[in-house]
Formats: sequence, structure tokens, C-alpha cells
Amino acid sequence: MADKQVESTALGVGTIRAIESHESSELRLFEDPVAEGFLTGTVARIVRNGPARRVFRRLIEAAAPGIYGSVVCRTRLIDDACARFPQVVLIGAGLDTRPYRLTSMFPPAPVWEIDLPTVQSAKKAAVQRVLGTLPSNVRYLPADLTENRLGDLLPAAGFDPRAASLLICEAVLQYLPPPTADTIFAYAGSLPPGSRLIFTYLPEEVLHAPRHARRVRWFRWQTAFDPVRLPALLATHGLTLTTDLGRAEFESQCLTPLARSLPVAELERVAIAEVPTP
Repeated sequence: MADKQVESTALGVGTIRAIESHESSELRLFEDPVAEGFLTGTVARIVRNGPARRVFRRLIEAAAPGIYGSVVCRTRLIDDACARFPQVVLIGAGLDTRPYRLTSMFPPAPVWEIDLPTVQSAKKAAVQRVLGTLPSNVRYLPADLTENRLGDLLPAAGFDPRAASLLICEAVLQYLPPPTADTIFAYAGSLPPGSRLIFTYLPEEVLHAPRHARRVRWFRWQTAFDPVRLPALLATHGLTLTTDLGRAEFESQCLTPLARSLPVAELERVAIAEVPTP
């Protein structure tokens, strides 16, 4: 799926979610009581300490303007797009806590988490540390999606391709080569009607704009999509794009209702595609 940059991104996103959970109740976009427990060492101590947390947030904003706002808004929007399904797949799960905090949606539905072996090992250790045990409804699949296809991985691990499913692919596609991203769309489109794929993606402008060049090189981003052409691309894989949200919607749907001012970077968009019902 990629390398150390991807692993560090999982930690960075988990840290931002843990910090947001300390925001005042009238302003925070979500409650994640699990994220902080997934952190260890210096990062965990920073998140627990109010003054250190505020300094750390300023450093995040200085290093990557708007990234904090982008992550917390996309988290809220994806949470809102989740619904009860017979089975759930987290593609590139990282330190995602949804199976452990959105308890009204996921249990008893089986959940498959897919990520690099090193990330999966750290995730399982974190879950055991916080919950005391690994939930019986969660299956952890260590895999590199550039080498393993969902169509091979999931059925071999007990996933039923005949059941409507929820697939979440957050902050993953940009790290994959385009043919691998296509296989994810194709697999999602092969699932039964009513199945839903929630994913984030980089607009092509981000991948190619000179102002983002340093970030693209550092994270080794490979894949982006033109929002205008995305519906047609998804249609070739049997999917219908129902939602496509960028910075304007992040602000209007997440921040404006709370009268909250927070810089939001125009990087990833949140999209929802479904297998149409005949």
C-alpha cells in the first residue's frame, strides 16, 4: 500500500482526532473516546496536556495550513455517511476507531480492516490495550493492496460478496497507483445493489499544482481524479456517485452550523458512490 510515510499519516490523523475530542462540547465535530488511547509516548502526553495540545495544534497549522480542519471535517462527514449494513470493510484502516466508537452502527455487523502488516500489528496492539480484547466482530487483514486484490482477500476471510456492504476508503487512494485504485472501484461495483463506497480522493489540481509539489513528493501521492469526470469513471465500474464534497461543503455542513471558524485546506474531497438498485 506504500511505506513509512503512509504509516506516519495514520498516526498523524489519529492524533488530530484525539485532539479534536478535547474541543469544547459545543464546538467539537465528533466524540472519539478511543483515539487518545491508541496513542503512546510523547504524542499521548501532548494530547493529554492542555497547553501542550494548543502548541501542537499551532505547529500543525504552521506546517500544513488547513490540514487540521480538513481532517476533522472529513471525519465528521464520513461518520454521517455511515449506516447499518450487513457487513463493513475499512480499506487502509490505519488507526480508524469507527468500529469501536460508532457502536450503534457497526456491531453486530462483521467488520474487516485491511492495512499494511506493520500498521495492522500496531492497530491490534492498540485495540487490545484500550478495550482489553479484540472485538469478535472485527477481522484484521494484513495486506498490501498493490499486491493483493480485495476480491481475493475478502472472500477468503469470510466476507460474503452476495450481501450489501459498506466500504470505507479514507485517505488511501492517493497512495496507490491508478490501476490499483481502479480495482477498488471495480470490486465495490461488483457488490449487490445498495452497497455503498465512502472514499476520499485528491483532485487532479492538487496532484499537479506547483504549490503542492513538495507535499506530493514527500507523501509519494500517485493518484487523483477530476471531479468533473469522476461520475463517468465510477459508472464504468457499476457505481453511481451520489455525493462529492469539498472545502465549501466542509465549511457549510460542519463548521457553519456550530459558528466555528477553522481553516480548511482544499485537498481531499469526500465522495459517496453506491451500487444502484434496478
